[in-house]
Amino acid sequence: MRREEISLTKLHSLLIEAAETERRMPPAFVKQKYVNWPDSAPELDWLAYADPTARIGLGKATANQISRYDLMLNNVLGMPDASDRKLLWATAHSAAFRSRGPKWAKLSRFLRCDRRTVKRRYEKALIRLYYKFKK
Repeated sequence: MRREEISLTKLHSLLIEAAETERRMPPAFVKQKYVNWPDSAPELDWLAYADPTARIGLGKATANQISRYDLMLNNVLGMPDASDRKLLWATAHSAAFRSRGPKWAKLSRFLRCDRRTVKRRYEKALIRLYYKFKK
């Protein structure tokens, strides 16, 4: 991706995609459990259908998603102000997999200030990230 083509909305979308990619990645420390089940054909027809209470997890992250995740992570971590880094990443995780955007009220409780203040600080931090990204 060429850096000249970036806009604030594209940068916001990349930040949210990076948070979604981070959720798709496997955890850092996983205890491996080994379970062996013998293969057997179902004896009854109702056993051949999937369990309706089974939950389907997220798919694995692709190589392009991981590349964009790495790009955004390096840029966010390169910001000089720690509060900007914390706000950008918390907002991205709040907006991940949501069509309505970030949960400003939840973020305001986390940061102990008004939701409008959180949104304004996020916009300013995003603009600072935009100019850092353009360099």
